[in-house]
Amino acid sequence: MSLILNLETSTKNCSVSIAKNGICLTSIEECSKEYFHSEKLHTFIQYATSISGIHLKDLKSVCVSKGPGSYTSLRIGASAARGLCCALNIPLLSVDTLTVMSYKINIKKGFLIPMIHVKSDFFYTSLFNESKKRLNSIKIKKLDNDFLKSISEYKKVHFIIGNISSIKKNKFITGKREFLYKMPSAMDMSLISYKKFCKKKFDDIEKFIPFYL
Repeated sequence: MSLILNLETSTKNCSVSIAKNGICLTSIEECSKEYFHSEKLHTFIQYATSISGIHLKDLKSVCVSKGPGSYTSLRIGASAARGLCCALNIPLLSVDTLTVMSYKINIKKGFLIPMIHVKSDFFYTSLFNESKKRLNSIKIKKLDNDFLKSISEYKKVHFIIGNISSIKKNKFITGKREFLYKMPSAMDMSLISYKKFCKKKFDDIEKFIPFYL
């Protein structure tokens, strides 16, 4: 039995879940107007363990979202994960935010483009196929006509926006494009972290730092 604590702090959504063999048992999260992860993350961890009836000593691993995303909130998540792993003598896992966003978006064909807002018209983004396989590296792109033209060669494209709900949808929705809005959530990390745990794809606790790009 593998009990894994998942932490997602890349955006203003402070999110914690506990999963057993890839199935989410408990999830607690709150999306605030500001970044309150330093105040809420450890409280949410305590709530999650209490609600699920699980003690921290029962955990087999901690998985943290490594970014990209907010510099400060990612550091808070990484520090919490590393601290717990050291204290409990359990391995550390990590997964990038864009993979988390894409994982439970099911499409029959086409492409997924998850996007995390950086500032102004710039976003962290990458490209995934319908099987959730990443096709290129994570980059910072400007949302403009040049970017839209660069992806016009692909089949139907599904944009997933992770931290802004008020983007003008007409920039995205044309004949081959679909707009979705989905905050990164620790709940969606459950199966990803379990698969990585089974394959022993652990991170070095002492050297681990978030992916800031």
